[in-house]
Amino acid sequence: MGKRIAAAALLFFLCALIPAAGQQALKPEIESLGLGFRWDPYLEMGVLERSGHSLRFTLDGSYYLLDGNEIGSGSVTRNKEGSLVADQPFITALREHFPVSDVSAVSVTTIIIDAGHGGKDPGAVGRHTIDGKPYVIKEKDIVLEVAKELYAMLSKNYPEKRIMLTRNDDVYPTLEERTEIANSVELGENEAMVFISIHANASLNSKASGFEVWYLPPDYRRELIDPESIDPNAREVAPILNTMLEEEYTVESILLARSVSAGMEQMIGDKSENRGLKEESWFVVRNAKMPSVLIELGFVTNPEEARLLGDAGYLKKLTQGIYNGVVGFINRFGE
Repeated sequence: MGKRIAAAALLFFLCALIPAAGQQALKPEIESLGLGFRWDPYLEMGVLERSGHSLRFTLDGSYYLLDGNEIGSGSVTRNKEGSLVADQPFITALREHFPVSDVSAVSVTTIIIDAGHGGKDPGAVGRHTIDGKPYVIKEKDIVLEVAKELYAMLSKNYPEKRIMLTRNDDVYPTLEERTEIANSVELGENEAMVFISIHANASLNSKASGFEVWYLPPDYRRELIDPESIDPNAREVAPILNTMLEEEYTVESILLARSVSAGMEQMIGDKSENRGLKEESWFVVRNAKMPSVLIELGFVTNPEEARLLGDAGYLKKLTQGIYNGVVGFINRFGE
């Protein structure tokens, strides 16, 4: 009896060393296809990417996500040695999605520029006495001037791209209408867009000053894929798929925020403090289903900064900084 148990145990151990039917080691496939690989140990999520294309999966999940919009059935797990192995449907999808001959890349084809507030909503208002005279400056006017100048600069440099304003005069689109403008744009297979919302700051502390760029926090999750729009058999994994897609937008938003912040510092850093990158769930950003940032140009409640923000030459330099940051991001992302 004891010998039979020992033999059975040995057989079980040997079988455990053999990959399950149809499973293949993932590492050789990654290397042969020249893929970049990122792994999140907390979410147990992997991202395979090349030339702007991506495939996202979760460990022991039944589905993967291609370029954020196509759901496939296949799984990745670990063998007894801890190495990643994938089933045949996953390997097949990997080879089809990243063919060796494929040299195409996703490009940013649309840029949405949102000038905050407007019309009945003045936004932050600075009221000061400068050189013995009353001085009033409104956020809605500053941000519109910057947005229109940024629009002109980007349109001139990228005549082939769609550059769009959520408003181009003193009107008030609601927050829902602003993001709906962006979310309603139809993109081609290899096309992407970015959303840039421009604002000015205010504080009870009149000494507060400087510019900052906000992005959506990594732990914020929004609904990007409607469960009702996908295969009924896959609806239960919609939250996981949304987490995978949101992680992609978060990374790209941070890269865009860094690039814009650096561009602004280069142009106006000698006159205004760079308060760095911030994260918050602003409505206008959180409902844009694409890489998005919110820029605070400076504090209208600070007398010195209010004077700067009212100067056309300074706003041009500030806009040039934002423009340089956007162009830097597009060049890195792929034209």
